[in-house]
Amino acid sequence: MNELVLAGLSFGIAFVSVFLVQPSVAQVGLAKNLTAAPEKNFPKLPLLTMGGVSMFIGINLSLALCSSGKGFGSLHPLIAAMVILFFSGLLLDTNMTFRYIRQLAKLLAAAVLVLHARGTQGILIPGLHATLDALIQITFVVAFMYVFHELALYRKMTMLLLALVHALFFVLIKGFTLAAFTGMLLALALSGSLSGILIYSRYARYKKKPLPLIGHTGIFLIAIILAYLWLKLLAFWIN
Repeated sequence: MNELVLAGLSFGIAFVSVFLVQPSVAQVGLAKNLTAAPEKNFPKLPLLTMGGVSMFIGINLSLALCSSGKGFGSLHPLIAAMVILFFSGLLLDTNMTFRYIRQLAKLLAAAVLVLHARGTQGILIPGLHATLDALIQITFVVAFMYVFHELALYRKMTMLLLALVHALFFVLIKGFTLAAFTGMLLALALSGSLSGILIYSRYARYKKKPLPLIGHTGIFLIAIILAYLWLKLLAFWIN
């Protein structure tokens, strides 16, 4: 299939998935009373805490349908890390675990991402011992996720828009990393899901429906994908 068509499908599938999945997520959230404090401008609209669920489904569905078998296989370390963060973020968003679990989840996801991918991705710094190189990569991923997560807790809308800009940036430089087209599909899936959440929020306000809130689940997913893309780009520049 033409790469331009696949690119459009990758974005479109992630975008549309948000609109298809979010109403069902909203029903579950309302039934289980998984809500946050309402926004000041919309005090009567419930603010749900599970907006990251529709993002997770949209991104993975987009990658599964649009990437080739080999390309999808190269993303297995990232997908494994995303699954860890999805379940840990979901436990946090539903108040079913303690806050310290988010630090452990970041470390575990970073370790899985880097160590599981050692056979398929180049080292970050040439000539460096493999163990030290892996530790540097894990530290980079954990630090990136920590900073993004902390900033998103205080300036969520700003960080979502910044994440969308980052995703579109990686779409534009698709030839640099991730062995060509797969990196572009990943960035498109992320930008599609982010666009879907942002536009669905506007739609929900207009229709007076429950508002999706990107909680720990969504923030974790965005952060690990951006960290992965930046890590690949840095490895390309250094090597």
